[in-house]
Amino acid sequence: MQFTVPFGKLNQQFNVPSILDVAFTGGMHPIAPVSNIKKAIHEQLDCPIGTLSLGEMARGKKNIVILIEDNTRHTPLRDILPILIEYLNGYDVQDSDISFLTAQGTHRLMTQNEMVEKIGIDLYKRFRVFQHDATSYDELVDLGYVKADGYNIPVHVNRIAVEADLLIGVGDIVPHSDAGYSGGSKIVQPGVCGFATTAATHIAAALLPEIPLGMAENPCRFGMDQVAKKVGLSFILNIVKNSEGQIIAVFGGDFIKAHREGIAIAKQAYGVKIPRLGDIVVVSSFPCDDDYWQASKGLISAYFATKPGGIIIFAAPCYEGLEHNHPKLRDWLKLPLREVIAKAKITRPEDLKEDLVAADIAICNARIREKCKVFIVTDGLSDEDIDILGFVRFSTIQSALDEASRLSSGNDLGILPKGGISLPILSD
Repeated sequence: MQFTVPFGKLNQQFNVPSILDVAFTGGMHPIAPVSNIKKAIHEQLDCPIGTLSLGEMARGKKNIVILIEDNTRHTPLRDILPILIEYLNGYDVQDSDISFLTAQGTHRLMTQNEMVEKIGIDLYKRFRVFQHDATSYDELVDLGYVKADGYNIPVHVNRIAVEADLLIGVGDIVPHSDAGYSGGSKIVQPGVCGFATTAATHIAAALLPEIPLGMAENPCRFGMDQVAKKVGLSFILNIVKNSEGQIIAVFGGDFIKAHREGIAIAKQAYGVKIPRLGDIVVVSSFPCDDDYWQASKGLISAYFATKPGGIIIFAAPCYEGLEHNHPKLRDWLKLPLREVIAKAKITRPEDLKEDLVAADIAICNARIREKCKVFIVTDGLSDEDIDILGFVRFSTIQSALDEASRLSSGNDLGILPKGGISLPILSD
């Protein structure tokens, strides 16, 4: 049997050795797209979940800030934002009253071309577009602390978001390894927060007994919600897509109530039924291919679909290398699981030199290394990067699969072609 999986903008094909049995192929539940996106959005703006209509909320506002994701995320903003702007204009909101703030968390800044690609040239020229830069501490406002499960979270937030008289978040809902799912309050935290705030919420997820992928309620999400309340996130517009990238549902309103309703649809859309765990799992990082920081989402999906002692074949272009803005990641990655957890427990979120955000990524990596071997196919990672990660490089999926089939003690093969958005669900 021959299979094809995405590898960035290209594909890689491989033949399954005859000694292997295919246990699952990563198919997701097909859900039809909405027939009229504009109508679906307007319905949620006029009759939102848990709030007044956005039109009522926007009347008389002179500093409306719309939080939008960066280029590492895949909400079709070019389709959604013009509808949202036209709606606001219909309630006497002037263009001069509206600005955009990109919510990239601790990611790198976008280039001008990336921003234009994200929202379209018309909106880019028509409105003020600001970028959140977590490394620019002068841009952050200290709002004190919030408590989440007895844990103090420092709230350091972009000044533009804090000073808005109406703060709107736009994004999508997909499975996420820390927050359970993206969307909702995540557009604020980590979206427009500083390193210390993000460290506090994310390490709460990392220190759980298991990675909270697909866990709707968890300490990280609760912390994010508390931060968003403190900041004053007024309204969200979240979409859910199917596996083909088409919008299947729209949710607007309160950033907790609307988001939780959206999660139910997202679980249906991205759930992958796993009848039995794979001895070998081939996974593509698609569509999260930019760097290892993003691509690891696919690896985490495979972690939940692989037997202890199994082998993951990880196809991840990582065009931009290992990470951005987190040089301490390499130091954290060198530690075994017990040591990285012990060190994380005694490190304060405000200790920016230690970078607990990077520790979160490293703890996930260490969990995976202790459970499975990882064979990686990549263009963007150096041999030094791969050695620090604890992986083994192969030039193609086929060569990795041939070696894995020779080494494996079992013959069950799993395939996750879209690992970056997959939510493995083990059958009872």
